Amino acid sequence: MLRHHSDCCGNHSHSTHNNCHEETLAADEIVARGLQQLKAAGFKMTKKREEILRIFAENHRYLSAKYIHDQLSEKYPTMSYNTTYRNIYDFVEEGLLEATEYNQEQMFRINCWQCDHDHHHHHFICTDCGTTIPLDACPMEHLHTDLSQVQVEWHRFEIFGKCQKCLKKDKNYTKTV
Repeated sequence: MLRHHSDCCGNHSHSTHNNCHEETLAADEIVARGLQQLKAAGFKMTKKREEILRIFAENHRYLSAKYIHDQLSEKYPTMSYNTTYRNIYDFVEEGLLEATEYNQEQMFRINCWQCDHDHHHHHFICTDCGTTIPLDACPMEHLHTDLSQVQVEWHRFEIFGKCQKCLKKDKNYTKTV
């Protein structure tokens, strides 16, 4: 089972969202940092791993393992889905990717690279294109339930809907909020 990483370092703090604008970092820089982190963790550097990282670095949105595999299958026709998924899983374990579940499918996105290392955030996720918007608050900060008798190990909170771009494509949209 995939672990949910809450921030850049895998920490699970509950501070409010601060400076996290991963799109300001160039894809080449994200890939270079990711490869450096994988190398430091003892992973062999391969062109396939680099290309998987590049796909995530160029798409600041949640993607499925199937999507990643489909992107690579033309160049690497013998690469199995299990190899793709195993690499993605390793990236999640190393904190390079965030994972979530949508419609009973694991989805992944590049983790926040220049956020404060003690910050924690959640996302709005577009159900059409996978685009994400960081939320500026954590619902745990507003929880009134007494959890003093338990140990919270992690939590997740996501809002799903359609982003502005996808709404404009949907001619049947009527504002509900």
